[in-house]
Amino acid sequence: MDRRTPISAGRRYTWLPALALAAVAVAGCSSSGGGSTSASAPPSSAGTAGSTGTATTPATGTAPGTPNSPTATTPAAPPTATPAPTPTAATTPTGTTKRPADACTLLTSPQVVAAVGTAGPFRGTHPDKVDGKEVWGCTWGSPQSYAHIQETSPSVLAGLRTNPDYKLTPLPGVGEEAYLVERKDGFRPEVYFVSSGHLYSVEVVKDRSPDDGVNAPAEATAASALALVLSKLV
Repeated sequence: MDRRTPISAGRRYTWLPALALAAVAVAGCSSSGGGSTSASAPPSSAGTAGSTGTATTPATGTAPGTPNSPTATTPAAPPTATPAPTPTAATTPTGTTKRPADACTLLTSPQVVAAVGTAGPFRGTHPDKVDGKEVWGCTWGSPQSYAHIQETSPSVLAGLRTNPDYKLTPLPGVGEEAYLVERKDGFRPEVYFVSSGHLYSVEVVKDRSPDDGVNAPAEATAASALALVLSKLV
């Protein structure tokens, strides 16, 4: 006797729809897995070393301060020129003077009158040439007397130092070195002084008469005073 009933026969085929649903689910998972594979693939060529403006390739116009930037390649301002130093006693050549080219411009006639002590006027004349060369100096003369300054050789003073016929008296404060030079007979005293490396002689004659030796003390005083003035001008 067949025990199967319509109810049991109906249950026998209830698995078919479930099997169909399972197949659909498997197919969906396979499709979803393909999407995951695509997401994990390497990134595209955009943003690689060949792309402009990416992190691996500097864009046009580098940051300031780099070797190729405008700031780094702008030329530096030229240094300020150092003024030349002002000449001092250490840099001024030895032997230079402040004296004028024309010695006769040193004194005026009234100044010579005051120095000599006799009436003027006194006209300045230049000394004669020596061995064809001009001599720096001036003689301010009148028919009666004169005052005189002239550059001379240092050997002249050296010779007077050793000459027993002359007496040398130092004159402090006149030039760099100065002496009143007098003959032992007191005739025609002169002053020799050094200024800026040059040797000068200064002479004052109050009277050109044959017995003008009596004026030697006054002439020595006048020559010493005049040398003090002239030593500041040459």
